[in-house]
Parts: sequence; structure tokens; C-alpha cells
Amino acid sequence: MRHRRQWIISALLVAASAVPVALFAQDDGEKPPDERYGRTPKKLVPYRGVGEPARRFFATAPTFRGPGREEEPPPDLASVKVGVLAPLAGADAQAGRQMVQGIRLAFEDANAAGGFGPRKLPFEMVVRDESKAWGAAGDAAVELVHDLGVWALIGGYEDANSHVLTRVLLKLEVPNLNSAGVDPTLTEHMIPWLLRVRPDDRQASYRLAQRIFEDDGHKRVVLLRANSRYGRTGTKEFKDAARRLHQPVLLETRYETRDSDWVTRMARIRALRPDAVVFWGRPRPTGAAVKALRSAGIECAIYGPDRAVGAGFIESAGDAAEGFVFTYPMDPRTGGRGWQAFRARYVKRFGMSPDATASFAYDAAQMLVAATRKVGLNRVRIRDALYELRQVDGVSGTILFDTTQNNVSPVILGHIEQGELIFDG
Repeated sequence: MRHRRQWIISALLVAASAVPVALFAQDDGEKPPDERYGRTPKKLVPYRGVGEPARRFFATAPTFRGPGREEEPPPDLASVKVGVLAPLAGADAQAGRQMVQGIRLAFEDANAAGGFGPRKLPFEMVVRDESKAWGAAGDAAVELVHDLGVWALIGGYEDANSHVLTRVLLKLEVPNLNSAGVDPTLTEHMIPWLLRVRPDDRQASYRLAQRIFEDDGHKRVVLLRANSRYGRTGTKEFKDAARRLHQPVLLETRYETRDSDWVTRMARIRALRPDAVVFWGRPRPTGAAVKALRSAGIECAIYGPDRAVGAGFIESAGDAAEGFVFTYPMDPRTGGRGWQAFRARYVKRFGMSPDATASFAYDAAQMLVAATRKVGLNRVRIRDALYELRQVDGVSGTILFDTTQNNVSPVILGHIEQGELIFDG
């Protein structure tokens, strides 16, 4: 009986190994990068080399098969209203300001070019604060669609709010162009009303992994991240990439927004003798973490994504920020089509330079204007037109959409030198 059980177990193991199951919607890496889900580099494709998966996910775009394409707009419209969800207060207020200004400039350009339709209806944005409370974006979306009759939504910024919003989209049936979210899982919901206009933290992770492990040759890497959804989801792809490059991180440790006692945490890091530390969090607390690292006498290379070096990072880190290598979702030295003219108009209009957040918000608004002019005022048809897009040449650069309608354009690298962000390409 014992021998028979062993034979059955062996047979089951052989059968299981013969039919590998793909946990990710990934091809075998042989397709060109632009056709791969997530634009994953060949060497970082999950389960590569174990055989053909039983099923692939994210291989086709999400579709909407419901009614609504036949509906006509009300005859008495005075404008084309678009809802904007942005952080207007708190730590992300400056990013929210850039978002709103980018969209405002896009609509001003569109209205100067004739607005919408034969009546030349102006495009009008209706702004709501997503940062009032957790889930505020969802509540605001309901008001914007049901009470104010917006034709689409642009936003948001904080990924937890955007996740709530995606669920509401299923009921509201209104297109949402997310111009600032970085959570790689956001479009994996396959909700057919959402598209992301900027590259996410998956692309940042791939670029950082290449720089840290391949270009710079580091082998002893520690991950120091925020104890938040952003820190948790943003670092997952980096950890996976490190493991697939046979360089798993030595330690993953976390910090809170208000942490001031770093002694124990830095002692653990120092004991590991890392040659690189990767930081992942919001600007000010990440700056405090970088300063604590240097104050503890830990001299190693330091890296992180673009959101970590936002407003307040250099002020918080001080001289410790010197040499910090970061990713950035566009190249602000060259931009894309019409970048110089956009930048000049933006500076003249708002008295400041546009950052990546403003640039992608402008591109999102331009895409929405073009889709609305193409198909008319109908939410479902606007959604269809947006989902037909595969490549858009915007002021931020070339936007490439994968099957989940997620921008998978490569990101660039930069570093901090004498208190300034220097972009390297």
C-alpha cells in the first residue's frame, strides 16, 4: 500500500510539472517589448523557461458590451464638463496644483481652437479634492457624474483613492484617464473605463533593477520603504526583478511618516554592509530616512523612484541627498511633440515650470478632447475611442499602451547634484 501511495504521488508531481500555470498574463518573452504586457524585459518575465502556460491573463483589452452608444446628449448644453480629481491639500497639494494647471491649459488651448462642435462649446473642468478623506475620490465621482453631468474624469493621484474610484467607475460607466497614479496593479483590475497615461512603478522598478544590479554591479542591496500602500505595492516589482536577476534584497525594512528614532533600524542596515540602499516613499519622510542613513555613517549608493524626490525631499534630506539616483517618467530636457511651446505657455500662464505631473495631465486632457471631437458627447463612445489608442505623441513624450491600456513607455534616470535634480536620460 505504501509503495502504491508513493507511485500516485510521483505521477501527480510529473503531471503537475508537465502543465505549468501562468500566474501572470505574460508571454514567453519572445514578442517585441511593445507587445508584451507591462513591457517586461525578457530576462524579467515570470516563469520564463518552464514551458507553455495553461492560461494567459491580460492578453486582451478589457471590453464594455453594455448599452449606451446610441444615447444622444441633451440639446441645451452650455459647455462640455469634465471632472478633475486631484489632491488640493496636504502633502500632495503641489502635485495636485500641477495636475489642475496642466488640464486647465489643455482646455484653454482646445477652446481657443474652437471648442467642441458647431456651437463651439467650451471645455470646462470641474475640480474636486480627492484628499479630504479615504474614498473621497469615489464620492466626488458620483457627484460629478450624477449631479453635474461630466462626460469623463481625469485623476487621481493617490493610488488608494484611485482603487476606490475604479470600483465606482463600474457603476457610473464613465471614462477615467488616470494621469498620475503609479500603482502597477491599478489597471490589472481590467475595468473597461480606466486608462493610465503615465508610466507606473513597474517601469521604475525595471529601470532601477537594471541600473543597480547590471550597470552598477551592486550585490548587497537593502530596501527601505514607507509602511504604506504606496511603499508596499511600489516595491513588489523591484523585489521580483532583483530575485529574477539572482540578487534578492538582503533586507526589507519600513518606516512611518513621522518616524524620528532611526537608531535600531540603521544598526540593522549597517550590520549587513550594503553597497546600495533603495528608498521608496513620499518625499519628506524619505528625505528624513536618507539623512538618518548618512548620519549613521552608512556610505553606499542610494536610489529611488520619482515620487520619492518630489517637493520637500531635498529640504528634508539636506546634504545627504547628494548623489541620490532616481527614475523619472519623462525627459524634461527634451519632452515630446510640442514640448517647448507647451513649456513656454505654461510658464507664462502660471509662473512656474511644468513637471511630469503637469505634462501627463495636459496629455490626458488633450487625448480626451480629441476623442470627444471624434465621436461626440457620448460616454461609451468616448471610452471606445480612448481604448483604440495604442500610441500617442504628447508633450511628455511617446505614450505606449499595453493590453490593459497602461502606459508602458520606458522611464529615464537622474541624480541629485548640489541640491538640484539632474536628468541623465
